[in-house]
Amino acid sequence: MNSSIVYREYDWGSDEYGQALILRNRLLRRPLGMCLYDEALSVEKDFLHFGAFQEGKLIATLLLVPEADAIYRMKQVAVEETFQRQGIGLGLLQFCEAALREKGAAGIVLHARKTAESFYVKAGYLPKGIAFTEVGIPHQAMEKRWDHRPS
Repeated sequence: MNSSIVYREYDWGSDEYGQALILRNRLLRRPLGMCLYDEALSVEKDFLHFGAFQEGKLIATLLLVPEADAIYRMKQVAVEETFQRQGIGLGLLQFCEAALREKGAAGIVLHARKTAESFYVKAGYLPKGIAFTEVGIPHQAMEKRWDHRPS
């Protein structure tokens, strides 16, 4: 993994948040014929925003949405194309998991694109239920719990 990468939380509405919107729109929405800016982004004010940065530039991002029973829902995971398959996504994921453990969280749930399912399995996430379609593409519900509460 690249030692010049810094993982950290950033604020909604910040310059880093603006960089994240651009990245998320380009990688996650435009390929589906959608535009992130058409969505109600003000709801993200209450989410946790994490990123990977190289020389101050955001190169990966994800959102964590607080849910019931100390569970967080991970959404909108995006890694700049030139940085994919270099361990940066996994590093960001591990950083977020550690931060959530410190906050007393019980685990993370997510809807993985089927193309990313193996990434999450390697990171210790378990598939739940059957595959489904979301935003027009196949997804798999997954979770990782570290408090051993029943799901």
